[in-house]
Amino acid sequence: MAAKKGFTRSRTNRLLGGVLGGIAEHFGWNANLLRLIYVLVTIAIPFVHGILGLAIYVILYTFMPLEERAEGEGPNFRDLFRGASPAPKDNGRKVIHDVTEQDVKDSHKDGE
Repeated sequence: MAAKKGFTRSRTNRLLGGVLGGIAEHFGWNANLLRLIYVLVTIAIPFVHGILGLAIYVILYTFMPLEERAEGEGPNFRDLFRGASPAPKDNGRKVIHDVTEQDVKDSHKDGE
């Protein structure tokens, strides 16, 4: 039996922070429907509770870990500002070092 994935913010299914996308992925729900329900509930309840709903989202954003990066996925925009160096891609090509240019002799030109 496969272990259930813990609560993590989604890297792929996100509009703001990936909180609702991560919750939807955890339970197997539709993320857009969950977002719609969240917005309707936040708007429908009195003002103080609406702020409470927003505060709960911010708290979840703060404490939910970000989903682990998939294998072979490159750096994202945020990693550029953290100083993370992108992992080198192994695309099956060989890297040639110390290459010097040489002129081709006139006798080897085409058409002569």
